[in-house]
Amino acid sequence: MSADEEEPTLDLRAAPAPAAARAGARCRCPGRGFLRPWRQWTLRSRLILVTSVMAALALVVADTAGLVLLRSYLTAKIDRQLIGLSRPYARGADPESGVVTGGGHRRMAKRLGPDQALIVFGPDGRRETRHGWITGASQPRVESFETLLARARTKTPYTVPATDGQTEWRLLAVPVGNTGGLVLVGVALDEVKQTSERLLFIDIGVTVTVLLLLGLVGGAVIRLGLRPLTRMGETAAEITRGDLARRVDDDDPHTEAGQLGAALNSMLTRIEAEIAARRASEERLRRFVADASHELRTPLTSIRGFAELYRRGGAPPGPVLDDTMSRIEQEATRMAALAEEMLLLARLDQRRALQRAPVDLLQVAADTVRDAHARSPGRSVKLAALTDDAATIEPVTIPGDEPGLRQVAANLVANALQHTADSVPVTVRVGRQSRGWPGPAPQASAPGAVALAGPCAVLEVTDTGAGVADAHAERLFERFYRADSSRARGIKGGGTGLGLAIVAAIVNAHGGRVELHRPEDGGATFRVLLPTSPSGG
Repeated sequence: MSADEEEPTLDLRAAPAPAAARAGARCRCPGRGFLRPWRQWTLRSRLILVTSVMAALALVVADTAGLVLLRSYLTAKIDRQLIGLSRPYARGADPESGVVTGGGHRRMAKRLGPDQALIVFGPDGRRETRHGWITGASQPRVESFETLLARARTKTPYTVPATDGQTEWRLLAVPVGNTGGLVLVGVALDEVKQTSERLLFIDIGVTVTVLLLLGLVGGAVIRLGLRPLTRMGETAAEITRGDLARRVDDDDPHTEAGQLGAALNSMLTRIEAEIAARRASEERLRRFVADASHELRTPLTSIRGFAELYRRGGAPPGPVLDDTMSRIEQEATRMAALAEEMLLLARLDQRRALQRAPVDLLQVAADTVRDAHARSPGRSVKLAALTDDAATIEPVTIPGDEPGLRQVAANLVANALQHTADSVPVTVRVGRQSRGWPGPAPQASAPGAVALAGPCAVLEVTDTGAGVADAHAERLFERFYRADSSRARGIKGGGTGLGLAIVAAIVNAHGGRVELHRPEDGGATFRVLLPTSPSGG
């Protein structure tokens, strides 16, 4: 290389990738394109195809092994014939005349079969005699004398093609004693070929028949086995159209389809329950928002009306203005109470952990009774033991949130006072049950109430008023729900409709439940059951 010639250099900087490489090798595996149509097949078609292909491979392997074994057996049989024909010459003399040449060979040749041949070579390699070859018939290709001598030393039969290329011969070369000559005996393999071809045709026929029968029977069996999956697909389609009550057949739980059906049914039942609960929750939320809007609109309308009356001069200073301001204050207080109760329910819905501390339910009940006497001096509100035969009222201490439990007692007593006549007595009972509540099942319970089988504390508020109608018993604990009979707001003005809903939410947060019992002689009993330990219930 001359000095003025530049030596070529290798640029190791990364060259820009081709467009195809930049786009990403989405399909580097050539098998993906082949498998794409396969993935579009139905499971039934795949199973039938795979079964048929595997059966075909098994039959082909079995047929091939059978043909190979048959040919090996027939060839070994011919080899024994060749050894038998060559044995007399291997002793070194003609079995008839005692010499290698002469009429003895012709007499030996008479015992040859139609597909057998015999050639005797002298020590110089010349063919001294030849028997069994028919003019125009298939003849083996005879190798050179030197090659035959080499084969004679191995004394192993071998196969050569015929001169016409249509068949094969099985030959055996053996030396004739110590004379230096050799004899070549052969048997045509026409019979072996014909037998193998007949077996091949039979195998092909049997294979085709077996594959056809396997396709028909296997297809029917697979179709029968996949029928439950087909029914599941039809049921799923109906469920998709909105029929959530449909279920798949799971008659036999021992089969895979039955187990799948049972799992699907369990899942569908849970989904249906979740959807129903969600719809109910959405309906309650819509009703809650509508009722809250209505409840807030009433005091706001009143406040706006009184303010407009004052602006127009309809409330001059004096008693009229004082009454107007008092009404505005009352409506504002009512609206503030409603907002406070809604905020309390929102906090309870968040399921925050309660600030638990030992709370004496007897003290809570006694304070509630005193407060009721202060608000309604003319009403009969008394405190009593849970059972009438108890001489004294024992304290009942439980872990809980004291402000919440006080609100429970206050709301229940206020509900009884508001929805009963002034002559109806109200009784507050406190006690303890060691094995849960032994009485009959409640006629109505708060939504989400839990079962309490262990020791529990009991707080009851009972009145002997008109009671609760069947149409309202199931919904008393719903938010903003009001009964329309004696428990409507018309008796003494209405509350917000959230009192019992707050009771249910607080009790449920404590792991307890609240029940409504309606005695046959009238009245109503609201029973609160609370666990005596934080893990109770």
